[in-house]
Amino acid sequence: MSNIPTRRGFLALTGTGAAASLAGCSQLESITGGGSGSDEALTVTVQPDQEPLSALEEELRAGLESGNISQQEARRRFREKQRSLTEEAASTFEETAASSDDISITKSAPSYGFFLVNASGSALVDALRRGEIAAIYPQSQYEQFAKQRDRFERQRATMRGQQDGNGTTTGGNQSPANEYGNSTESGT
Repeated sequence: MSNIPTRRGFLALTGTGAAASLAGCSQLESITGGGSGSDEALTVTVQPDQEPLSALEEELRAGLESGNISQQEARRRFREKQRSLTEEAASTFEETAASSDDISITKSAPSYGFFLVNASGSALVDALRRGEIAAIYPQSQYEQFAKQRDRFERQRATMRGQQDGNGTTTGGNQSPANEYGNSTESGT
C-alpha cells in the first residue's frame, strides 16, 4: 500500500524480491568461499506470504477511499498482518533449522525476518528453492539489518511519544512488543 510507509521500509530491510533471491543464489558460492561447509556464518532473510498482504492492501485501500477506515487504522492493520505473516515465515524456517543437522541459527530477529546462521551451502540453496528463505547475505549484513531495525524502533517510539504528548492516541493499548517489532528478539 503506497500510503503505508512501513511496507516499503520492511521490504527494504529484508531485501525481499525475486532479484534478491536470485542474487543470493548466484552469489552463494562466493559468499561461502566455494565450500559446502563454510565455518563463516551467513545472514538469511524470510519473506511474508505476499498474497494475503496484497488482498489486505486492496481491502484497506477501498476502505480508505470510501472513508470507512482511517489512515492510522489502515497502517496499524497492515503492520499487524505483515508482522504476523513474517513471524509465520520465520517460524517455518526455525522449524527447518531445528530439524536439520545442516542449519543452525546463531542469532535471530524473527519479527523482522532475518537470521544469522551456520549452514552448508546445499542446505541454504534447498531452503531458498523451497521458499523458506528469500535471500542469503554475508555475515556482516546481520548487524546492518539489526541497526536498521533498532533505528526503526527508536523512530516509532519517538513518534508514539509525540502523539501521546499531543493528547492523541496511538490506537489502543499497544506496547512496542505488540506493534511491529518483538522486544524479545534474541542475539542483539
